[in-house]
Amino acid sequence: MKIVAFAYSCEPDEGSEPGAGWMWSRLLAHLGETWVITRQNNRELIEEHLSEIPERDSLHFEFVDLPEWARRWKKGTRGLRLYYPLWQMAAWSRARKLDKRHGFDLSWHLTLANIWAGSVAGFVGRKFIYGPVGGGVPGSWRLLRALGPAGIRSEIVRAFSRTTARYLNPLARAAWQRAELIFVQNPETRDWLPAKHRHKAEVLPHVIFDNERRAQYMGRPQDVVSERRQRAMFAGRLLPWKGGVLALEAIARLPEWQLDICGTGPEESRLKLLSKQLGITERVTFHGWVPRNELLKFMETTGVFLLPSMHDEAGWVVVEALSLGVPVVCLDRGGPPLLGGTAVPITTIGNTIHMLAQAIVESTRRTPAVPPTLESVLAQVTQEFRAAGLKGEDD
Repeated sequence: MKIVAFAYSCEPDEGSEPGAGWMWSRLLAHLGETWVITRQNNRELIEEHLSEIPERDSLHFEFVDLPEWARRWKKGTRGLRLYYPLWQMAAWSRARKLDKRHGFDLSWHLTLANIWAGSVAGFVGRKFIYGPVGGGVPGSWRLLRALGPAGIRSEIVRAFSRTTARYLNPLARAAWQRAELIFVQNPETRDWLPAKHRHKAEVLPHVIFDNERRAQYMGRPQDVVSERRQRAMFAGRLLPWKGGVLALEAIARLPEWQLDICGTGPEESRLKLLSKQLGITERVTFHGWVPRNELLKFMETTGVFLLPSMHDEAGWVVVEALSLGVPVVCLDRGGPPLLGGTAVPITTIGNTIHMLAQAIVESTRRTPAVPPTLESVLAQVTQEFRAAGLKGEDD
């Protein structure tokens, strides 16, 4: 089998979408010889790590970007909604040239992992696989107080974008129509799909934990675990929907607990003000942005990882915490519960905060779940391939 994959985000030794692009590229190389089309700015890290992985002989990368004049106005997420479709067209052009040379049996869209952004990868190759993609987890209007005015405005825009794209984005509708299989990161995304496409959707989070990193961090010294048992950690961009307000209010109900907050974002000043209003400033430490390797070492010494996100599609950080033996407490939404987080149902905001506090205490007495590895996810993908008639028993 020869495979071409689109992976806009793809970086070794990273989390979130860049890490998913890299680990899924490696997974595809176990299914057949694979060509991955990604952005030029990923080149240096990919070429640095490619020779170190066992899949190197079956994995090839093609680096594509728009001309420099067209990249100047694209900074971070600014301009992404326009830049990304244009990049896809450039990737499609390169894929067509490669197809003439290699004759692809299968095309695959990996990242960006957004089901309503769509993909042109389905117009290359004989068969097309879409995902794993997310984007279908709805916001929680029961938690409006935790969102605040800016968060409410953001959620309204997000809800409008999701609904509009579901009906009016031709790239999204073409991807759903052409796909033989649609891997979705959570049940909410499967249910968000139009009914006529749900039969080909299978739930499979995009998180794959590197075995070498897992071996490196598994098994924390028990004296460290005992020392930090009543210390919780919250990490990520400080955005309203990430649930920082819920984390603070839950800790406020646990007078013996402390909370470390790692990250920056527009919600930071609001969270600092709330910690003062709750009278817990001495028990809450804001560390700002922490580099990933340092964050993992910091995580290694925490008692509980707290992720009260209102619509996380998967939650790469969940797997990183579990790999260190750190239990995770999350809301019963999206991907984190599927990956092994202790899920708290969303009811009223007061009751939700109360149950979060209870779950924090109780989670220290539980054995964390085992995170998904490349081998375990590959086995799931192979099983779904056979069920869909894409890979025979003797392949």
